[in-house]
Amino acid sequence: MSIRLRALAAAAAALATLVGVQIAHAADDPPHAAYQEMHADCTVNHMLSDDPIVFPGQAGASHNHTFIGNPATNASSTPQSLVGGATSCEDSLDASGYWFPTLFQDGVALTPDKPVVYYKSGVKDYRTVQPFPAGFKLLVGDARNMDPAAFAGNWKCPGYTGATFPASCPDGSSLVVRLQAPSCWDGVHLDSADHKSYMAYPVKGVCPADHPVPLPMLETKIPYPMHNGNTAGLTLASGPAYTFHYDFMNGWDPARQAYLVDYCIHGGRQCNGYGVDPKKP
Repeated sequence: MSIRLRALAAAAAALATLVGVQIAHAADDPPHAAYQEMHADCTVNHMLSDDPIVFPGQAGASHNHTFIGNPATNASSTPQSLVGGATSCEDSLDASGYWFPTLFQDGVALTPDKPVVYYKSGVKDYRTVQPFPAGFKLLVGDARNMDPAAFAGNWKCPGYTGATFPASCPDGSSLVVRLQAPSCWDGVHLDSADHKSYMAYPVKGVCPADHPVPLPMLETKIPYPMHNGNTAGLTLASGPAYTFHYDFMNGWDPARQAYLVDYCIHGGRQCNGYGVDPKKP
């Protein structure tokens, strides 16, 4: 074989190898999906100065919280006590407790309209997301935060997005707060002294080595209707707008949650609060 033919053969072999590698990588990549999520669509059912994660068993020890999900959630609640209970969420098998600091306006507690807790994929390969384990608890955000720049979420109404309350909102609009949770678990702990360190945020769509297990990425969407657009006198029970935080105590029926994670998140769907994606059944 001539030198030229040998060179062509080597180039062809190299190209075949490259194509094979590309095909292998393509097979490892998740198929494109515009959404990979499920919703907890719940209504407010009570307000209490309780926090069963930060102040377990200490009724009245916390600042005031607004609760959605399991109506029995109080200072003495545990994940085990919530499972199988009642719920204000559309999915009757989600008896989880969700709570966040109550928003006041001139001293009057405001009730949000149709809060949503999204369960999304925080990692590129959404097929690897695992359900929350039984007994899981999580605190997202910091009630003691005094730096607006350190707030990881935002408050938003038409024409405004920021860490503080806006001067006003358009008449008839709602002021919405959003905050995403870390979604990478260490695979061992269900809680910790700070209620946070066993979780971490993904880095470029991948969980870090010390928190290797991807769980659903929670994100709150809590809308407060603003009458006449008036935002004067707003304050959280925890303090300024950038002290917003929320807690989650897993009360899901395990089989139901596992099904929804597989069907909605792994399946690349946008499921509503009943676990249905009308556009991709």
